[in-house]
Amino acid sequence: MGPAGRSVTANLPASPRREADGRWSAILPNRWALLLVAPLLAVLFGFVVYPLVKLTIDSLTTGNGIGNYEAVFQSAAGRRALITTVLASMLVSALAVTLGGLLAWHIRICRHRAVRAVLWLAVLAPFWMGTVVKNYAIVILLSAEGPLDKLLELLGLAPVSLLYTSTAVAIGMVYTMVPYAAFSLYGVFLGIDESLLDAARGLGASRARAITSVMLPLAMPGIVASGALVFAISLGFYVTPVLLGGAQAPFMASFIQDYIFTFFDYPIASAASVILLAVALLTLGLALALVGRGRLQRAVA
Repeated sequence: MGPAGRSVTANLPASPRREADGRWSAILPNRWALLLVAPLLAVLFGFVVYPLVKLTIDSLTTGNGIGNYEAVFQSAAGRRALITTVLASMLVSALAVTLGGLLAWHIRICRHRAVRAVLWLAVLAPFWMGTVVKNYAIVILLSAEGPLDKLLELLGLAPVSLLYTSTAVAIGMVYTMVPYAAFSLYGVFLGIDESLLDAARGLGASRARAITSVMLPLAMPGIVASGALVFAISLGFYVTPVLLGGAQAPFMASFIQDYIFTFFDYPIASAASVILLAVALLTLGLALALVGRGRLQRAVA
């Protein structure tokens, strides 16, 4: 291209996909980017921000106002449901992050396609099944005369009644949440250079020592982020506690449902919902404080 052609190209005006010097750019101007995300922002505001704001306002302006929160904490059922929900969510988060982390790490380092396919199937299978299907599968496994009881009989052990207990609820929740932890941690593990582990092994560290002293510190922001995500989601479980726990394992979601559809006490239900939301936000804030915003953003990016 001659000087005249270059001068014409250099004088081209900037367009939404062209830089000032005429080169194409994948970065859109702010006005175009805002226009593209406007539908998503509208949906986010209409289905997330507005309902949460209205719920919080209703909990403070209807019924007894701030007394709605006092009623939740003064109620034995409310305290029991909140404690059960928080403790179960903490246990589920620890188990799901541990099992999901093991799955994600083995997928990361596995070199055999067949084994990787089986591991990915173990992670993806729960996503392919509906919530009711997954929980009824657990019901069949844990029910009397079910596969678990048959296995215990073959081993000469007494049958164990796990259905409609907190243990059954924890099993169902862990089965649902392991894929969330595995997916989030797999991206974290992809960013860890395996040569660092080889270097640690070369310096005399055992495999376990290399993992605990090299891999885990590098992955810790992602582990914290994954645990916070699993915990926040676990707080809102409803179907699993109802089907697997029944009245023996009351969760806050069941408590809220009873106050809406059985007692028709919307102010108390809205206050309980805001308490549950506050616990989730407090967990995310604690994760930010422990890890730091920058490291947490890099971990989930």
